[in-house]
Amino acid sequence: MNTVDVMTAEVPELDWALLKRITARITAEVPGICRVCYDLTPKPVGTVEWE
Repeated sequence: MNTVDVMTAEVPELDWALLKRITARITAEVPGICRVCYDLTPKPVGTVEWE
């Protein structure tokens, strides 16, 4: 997440191969995790802290 004021944020574009590698590591190395979600929604005022 890219933010300057921690009130709004834009989602950085990541390479698909990188996202696949991150997902594979998380699901392989973190017990109990079977799915990884990448939220592409830009964050309006007041919602950044939810993430």
